[in-house]
Amino acid sequence: MKISNFEFPKLFLDMHNLGWTKPGSDYVWFNDMEWYSFDEILTWEDNKESHIVNSPFIIPFAHTGGGDVWGWYIEDIKNPIVVLCYHDDTIGKVYAQNFEEALFRHILEFVSESNFYALRGESYQIDCESAKRYILEWRNKFGQYFNPEWNKEIEKILSLNLKNYKDIRLPRVNLEYEVFITPEETEKLINKYIMFGKIDTEVVWDIE
Repeated sequence: MKISNFEFPKLFLDMHNLGWTKPGSDYVWFNDMEWYSFDEILTWEDNKESHIVNSPFIIPFAHTGGGDVWGWYIEDIKNPIVVLCYHDDTIGKVYAQNFEEALFRHILEFVSESNFYALRGESYQIDCESAKRYILEWRNKFGQYFNPEWNKEIEKILSLNLKNYKDIRLPRVNLEYEVFITPEETEKLINKYIMFGKIDTEVVWDIE
């Protein structure tokens, strides 16, 4: 990866300097983006044999709980986009046009997926009060880097209570869970604020 020519987003550098990406008391939990520290990123190439995702076009910054890798796709190094590279495939999904938009999208998806419970839930789910503490923390920490309109949407979400959602998007599969906003509402917000031509398209990351 061409890390020597890459200009890290100011937000990520600030996160590093504030200790938000390094395990410890200042680490910022961000759902399914588990941060790599700055040192891990800088030494990624030196330890490439131990990593599943290695590509001259990917600079990683986080991973999912399932082992997929979030990274900047730098085929056009002046305009890096955020992608999600699947650990069991050679393709990735274009997630956002830049790092800030990726964080905003991740918040929207967090509040519209099966992450919460009203009375009792699964081990991975949290209650409404705990969820709002996380959302407020993200609003306070990332808000200065966000478009003011995004912050207004996050504040609206913080004013909501959980509601029941019946997910019938997959044929013959009926799921029911609690959300702050529905996946359809999240899709509308993505279309309104961060839509661009390449979003959700595929990229091949496994390039020597």
